[in-house]
Amino acid sequence: MLYEKFILLVEDHAEALTKEWIKEIKTNPSTVGYRKLDDAILGARIYYVYRRLGEWVMNADPSDPKTAEHFIKLGRERANEKLKNSEVIYALILARVVLWRYIVDHGIIASTIDLHQSLEFYQKINNFFDKATYFVAVGFESVSRDEQEKLKKEDFVEKAVKGVTNWFIKK
Repeated sequence: MLYEKFILLVEDHAEALTKEWIKEIKTNPSTVGYRKLDDAILGARIYYVYRRLGEWVMNADPSDPKTAEHFIKLGRERANEKLKNSEVIYALILARVVLWRYIVDHGIIASTIDLHQSLEFYQKINNFFDKATYFVAVGFESVSRDEQEKLKKEDFVEKAVKGVTNWFIKK
């Protein structure tokens, strides 16, 4: 199936994608806060996402708590690094753009059937990054004192997962 080819392309070329993303993140006017961070730190962060893409994207369950926990934690970490929420969200957008540009540029799409399958895969990519963006924002917001109190009283991750599950799955 073409999905596997896309995923293998991304995972096998995670290093090249990482370099391209760092270049984008360091030069984009919407991600100025990232310029203060070391390339090695940035590289390790995005490389991890690209290398695990298949596991995350092909997981049909949008309520996967491990993915939610990872991106909520990421949001908290970025807030503690004093990055702006808008910059963090745009960094995720750039990760998706770099990934898709790489897939298109490497000529796997050769027929109409491939194009149809690639659009289905692109939808999966978008759903994954939408979910990641939501969880990053939840984590980012949870850093405030009021949210810290909520964390002590409620099952924070479960509620966030339930919210996004309702968004992706209409019952």
